[in-house]
Amino acid sequence: MHVLKHIHFADAHRPSQALANGGQGYFPADIRRLYNIPTNLTGAGQTIGILEFSSGYSLQDATLFWQMHGITPPNVVFVSVDGTRNDGGTSVDDEEASLDLQWAAAIAPGARFVIYEANAGETYPEFEAAMLRTLNYIVNDHLHQPSVLSISYGDGEDSFDAEALQSIADLIQKLDERGVTVCIASGDQGAYGLHNPFGPYARHADAPATSPHAVAVGGTHLYAHGGECAWTYLGPQNGGASGGGFSDIFAKPPWQTAVPGHARGVPDLALNADPASGYQIVFQGQSAIVGGTSVACPVFAAIIALANERRATLGRKPLSSLPQYLYTYANKLGFHDIVVGNNTYNGVIGYEAIPGWDAVTGFGSVDATQFIDTLVKDVP
Repeated sequence: MHVLKHIHFADAHRPSQALANGGQGYFPADIRRLYNIPTNLTGAGQTIGILEFSSGYSLQDATLFWQMHGITPPNVVFVSVDGTRNDGGTSVDDEEASLDLQWAAAIAPGARFVIYEANAGETYPEFEAAMLRTLNYIVNDHLHQPSVLSISYGDGEDSFDAEALQSIADLIQKLDERGVTVCIASGDQGAYGLHNPFGPYARHADAPATSPHAVAVGGTHLYAHGGECAWTYLGPQNGGASGGGFSDIFAKPPWQTAVPGHARGVPDLALNADPASGYQIVFQGQSAIVGGTSVACPVFAAIIALANERRATLGRKPLSSLPQYLYTYANKLGFHDIVVGNNTYNGVIGYEAIPGWDAVTGFGSVDATQFIDTLVKDVP
């Protein structure tokens, strides 16, 4: 049993007549319009790091996707953390790296992209070691110096060793304090939280998204007119739902005043993730449709790069402590509060989307223009 089958989130695909563009899925121009992403920002001067674990990519596929949408191909650098090669997008598992790169660059094409590749291994302890290896590498990477990271891997906290998760969280905190915003997908298995469908049938929050100093990105269903509901699917195929819940390891950070209870709550916010309102990519030379918080996460990471670009023009440093400021300035950040849906999954009753923060979509999705303006004007 290959551990990647249980930790990568880009596995929730299903066709739908509701898909945009005649069934081709959302294009970059659609996402820019629906989330009001400013057209005068490209991420220029910023470096986005994308973490991949035994998932390669085809630059030819990516370039074809960008050219299809009038996007100038960005500068992409491949960094092997431990000698793992980029296999060029030839494996079915490579869809993850492909969608991460294609969509992050679709939103911030002027940024530089560094793909940090490591061997995921075959077991959860091996994956923990790979994550620690990669984060340690980035902490000491004085050559590329990313200002934002995107991580679309994880599983329920119960799958991992608590000490390893604490070590991962410590490295994320160190990066955050240095001005590197770490964005992590909250998962595609709703409140159930586990890739293993056979239990235990209880609520599980996904790690490493529960790391207090990471930004946990959940999922929505995005309608063509711009409205949204929580990403929920209750059909017999268990087609995915927004990961969310409360940590069994990490206490509630002091800035999560909007969160009930005493534990770290996730997600912090959400973007489109439902495969039924999915995104177009090019994979192995063919157009494909993807969903999952795997896509929401790199899209959000790219929005942070746009904010850092704007901050740089004013002589400001890249954002740090963003998880804290999401809660401090929640009323100013232009969140689209989502109040419909839940994240019930695999027979485990989930949380309800309610006014304000909830353990399905966090504070909701963003009006990116207002979001960036606030991060530039109000956040130190």
